[in-house]
Amino acid sequence: FQAELKQKETGQVLFRGMMRALGYAKNTKPFENLADRMPLNFIESREGLAPKQALLLGTAGLLPSQRRPRKFAREQEVQELEQIWQSAGKTVETMKEGDWNFSHIYPNNSPVRRIVAQSYLLERYGKGKLLTEILQLVKEAPLPGGHHVLENSLTVAGDGYWRDHFDFDVRSKTKISSLLGNSKAGEIAVNAILPFAFSWGKLANEAKLTENAIELYRNYPRLPENCITRHMAQQFCLEEPPDLTACHQQGLIHIFRNYCREGRCSQCPLIN
Repeated sequence: FQAELKQKETGQVLFRGMMRALGYAKNTKPFENLADRMPLNFIESREGLAPKQALLLGTAGLLPSQRRPRKFAREQEVQELEQIWQSAGKTVETMKEGDWNFSHIYPNNSPVRRIVAQSYLLERYGKGKLLTEILQLVKEAPLPGGHHVLENSLTVAGDGYWRDHFDFDVRSKTKISSLLGNSKAGEIAVNAILPFAFSWGKLANEAKLTENAIELYRNYPRLPENCITRHMAQQFCLEEPPDLTACHQQGLIHIFRNYCREGRCSQCPLIN
């Protein structure tokens, strides 16, 4: 984040980081690509939720008319997105459906729903305010317990069409879970928002922001386990760690990627 902040616009660095976190773990690169093609300042200049959704989904190449087999929407909400895209997105270099990974992904975690969730967040924070609001949240979050504030600010329930659709024309028989629940909100906070806020605070000499970001990070409760954290917990006999935090989990992931996976067991700091 510090390297990117020296080269790119501050809000775009935050937006790209949030998009990257939305793509974990199988769509990281496509989400970064989408953020680069449809930058924050352009999206925030469009008023209303539907234009934001249309531009993001259209640039991603994931509207029904862009996919195979090509479909034409019947529902009014989807027709509106298609019409907005046709009138506003002709100059944008779009991605293709094949750029996205849909394999072995729970329907509720599909890239389409993640992109829609981001449109809700952008609409929630208003024109030009995502950066300001997110930094303010970190700076003012109480200690302890500030993780609740961050997660509540990032969760998206969804309404209308997305209350019962996993994707375009893929409908659930029952009401489905939030577009962005607490677990994913926690991942975005730990992997994007807190390291971004810390990095920006360092560069801007914002001591309060830097201090709050690192304290929130150090005390952030554990996130849902993944295959790497489960494997590493077993390696270190931590099957039932009562006080494992998100920071500890990221430490395990760091050790796995930099030592275990690279075969550098003799250099691992935990053998000393």
